[in-house]
Amino acid sequence: MRKHSFRFATLAALVALATIVLDVSVAESKKPAPPPGNGWSGATAISPVSQPDPTRGSQLNDVAVNANGLTVAAWDQYTYNTGGPYTIGVAVQSAGRWGAPFTISGTTGFSMNPKVAVGADGTMAVSWVYQDATSMQQNMQVAVKSPTATAWTATTLAYGPIGGVSIKFFVPVGVDANGNVTAAWTLWDGTRHVVQAATLPKGGVWSTPVSLSGPTTDGLYLSLAVNASGDAAVAYTTSPYASYLAGTFAEYVFRDGSGGTWTTPVAVSETIPSTVGYVTNPQVALDANGLATVIYFGYGVEATRQSADGTWTAVPRTVLQAPNRVSSYLSPNLAVDDAGNAVVVVSIFDATIGVDRASVWVALGTPDGSWTPQQRITDPTVPVDAYATRAAMSPDGTLVIVGWIDHYHDAVQVSKLVGGVWGAANTIGRGTAWSSSQEVLGLQAGAGNVARAVWKNAKTGTQTMAASYGK
Repeated sequence: MRKHSFRFATLAALVALATIVLDVSVAESKKPAPPPGNGWSGATAISPVSQPDPTRGSQLNDVAVNANGLTVAAWDQYTYNTGGPYTIGVAVQSAGRWGAPFTISGTTGFSMNPKVAVGADGTMAVSWVYQDATSMQQNMQVAVKSPTATAWTATTLAYGPIGGVSIKFFVPVGVDANGNVTAAWTLWDGTRHVVQAATLPKGGVWSTPVSLSGPTTDGLYLSLAVNASGDAAVAYTTSPYASYLAGTFAEYVFRDGSGGTWTTPVAVSETIPSTVGYVTNPQVALDANGLATVIYFGYGVEATRQSADGTWTAVPRTVLQAPNRVSSYLSPNLAVDDAGNAVVVVSIFDATIGVDRASVWVALGTPDGSWTPQQRITDPTVPVDAYATRAAMSPDGTLVIVGWIDHYHDAVQVSKLVGGVWGAANTIGRGTAWSSSQEVLGLQAGAGNVARAVWKNAKTGTQTMAASYGK
């Protein structure tokens, strides 16, 4: 494994940032909008203005917050220039104030698809995939900053040829309460995509990557979960591009504690024949006891829950189903609290003549694997067109929220669960992507009184916006 680190000097970053600020007048745009009066702050611009979304794909973002309100947000920074560069921008919020944005990735080639995490101790991690267009190679990179460090340290965890299938790849990261960092990814080895993971112990160095998928498995669409105790889980699906005859299914691997050994993969879904459909886009979340909830797209949005004895729901259950055969699913998302209660949300676009818009659907799960009937929480009688659905739950379960972007009204909205009833949609910001398919929303709850949301305004230039709930 080739591995290297580099540090970002604070002074140099500030000098570079000052130039950016002068060029795009960020200071003026960072004045927050008036608070909407629903517990959320006014929206604040936390990035410079970049290029609008190009036709080849959306500029993505991610956000993480801990119980103290320490927040890290990251976003893609695209250009229209041939050869790039594409870079990763970052901003950190501490004590209620957003710091100046900076570029955390390299400034040549293509750095894309950021993921972020923050631990209870204040350790922060940002990841991305770097592609070198000249050598046709991609690197899985992660930058980490401990609570006492003055700079970020970035490391290339793995690298390999660009190949296989043309889909977005990510390096999901997680940080436990003690500051141990875990990262996972899937990498093309010339014949298949290998699911791998590595761990950075607090104060230590990154471990050698370990392969999680089987010796013949072609694994895609992975998801990583890390709980406060350091337990970790990865869910992924077999590639529909490499298993046409065998069909597709989801697999799950687990690590007990930050220093544990990964288990052998187990199937946690049915196998869907490729003549019928595919199992794709799994997501996994862990409760405080290390028990998992996994959702995936199969016959609708399906879910399975792990029992205390380690077994799984005998028959995975479809918890969110389209209302008709001319509907499509977008951006399913899962959140779980420490007790194992869950919320799943999805945007379902109804192509029925006279409808032609997307609605928000939710379902609630319990630790025993039961689910409530699905519920549509946007009003189908008004022209709401909702995309980029996200779910968030505080560890203690006292704050449960879902969010989406109403593309029709250029509105970022959230709904809060109170007493088992979803509240009215609250608008927490404005701004939208160039097209509905490029909407992006990040949403996370750090405590019962702490949540953060980030999104983008990309009509005339892509700028990342943020709003805060509670401290």
